[in-house]
Amino acid sequence: MTKIFSFLLVTLLVSSCGSLKNFSNLFDKESKTPEFRTMWSKNLDPVYDTGNLPISLQSPLISDGLVMVGDNNGYFRCFELETGREIWSQFEDTTYHSKPVAYKDQVIYGSVAGRVYSRNAITGDLKYSVDLGASVETEGVIESGKIFFQLRNHQVFALDVETGKILWAYKRSVPYLTTLQRAAKPVVHKNKLYVGFADGSLTALNLEEGLLLFESKLSTGIKFIDLDNPISVIDDKIYVGIMGGPLHILNADNGSVIKRSDIVASRAPFLEGEELIVPLNNGSLARTDKNLNIINEKALVKGAVSGVLSTGTSFLVSSTEGDIAEVNKLTFQIIRKKHLGHTYSAVFGDIEAKQGFMAVFSSRNRLYLFK
Repeated sequence: MTKIFSFLLVTLLVSSCGSLKNFSNLFDKESKTPEFRTMWSKNLDPVYDTGNLPISLQSPLISDGLVMVGDNNGYFRCFELETGREIWSQFEDTTYHSKPVAYKDQVIYGSVAGRVYSRNAITGDLKYSVDLGASVETEGVIESGKIFFQLRNHQVFALDVETGKILWAYKRSVPYLTTLQRAAKPVVHKNKLYVGFADGSLTALNLEEGLLLFESKLSTGIKFIDLDNPISVIDDKIYVGIMGGPLHILNADNGSVIKRSDIVASRAPFLEGEELIVPLNNGSLARTDKNLNIINEKALVKGAVSGVLSTGTSFLVSSTEGDIAEVNKLTFQIIRKKHLGHTYSAVFGDIEAKQGFMAVFSSRNRLYLFK
């Protein structure tokens, strides 16, 4: 009788444990963080040899109900935002590292072949194209009728945004063996163009003629000292970091260093209220005061944070390991998340979010649109 009772007891416990496990699994499923809703995606893989898939560094642009991006097949493409239907494409036999920029009814962008194109965003008709002689690495920055680009050969160009006429150029000599040959997007502030260069220097150029106003050497290293992180100017102070190095605060008037912090930022900090939001190399977001003293920090994604965008009450975050997340601005709690589906997926370009949609382009040549 005792043996029968023991057997029944064990059976009951095993059954109970199974039920508890099932309940636990159900609870886990119900409490799982919601995922982004994928509206559509495009596989834009180029033809390639096995094991040599070209990595995409591109960023998409959303403008007036359209999504535009260049791919590694040599095409610049325009899709309808809500449906993903291709509106037009132009074969230019190149690839693209920089993000397109919208101007009036035009889309303006640069190519690795060294050309800047201006096209009608609706039809794709060419307004102008200009050969600048080296890969256009940065998104164009438009100010006072001019558009500014930095090239892979450490040259900065100012073009007339309406005609493409070259107005001036500034060339910096950088040893080719000591750099990753990357480029930082220029920033305009009070008639100055701030540009980071691959020799670890920040320069300020005059907008009208491209004259050098000052330069600040921020790196004390010998190799791989590229100042290629985006630059922020807040309250007449420049916030900029060297690749894999410390974040600095500089005086925007003369370039003098105000502070060299211990923070290793993966992207430029930006102002949110009276505090700064700083993306970090360890997959975290940090909230700091304007002197870069950390108030709080939270790990959000695997890999380095490759992009952050502020929208309404939340931040959109992407990573170098293919994670994207929406997080609460105040608590940094994850609201929604998604992995882009492959072990080697990454987002190296910018997140784009407009009109209630978010677009990202993965390193594996996939264009995603999320609601």
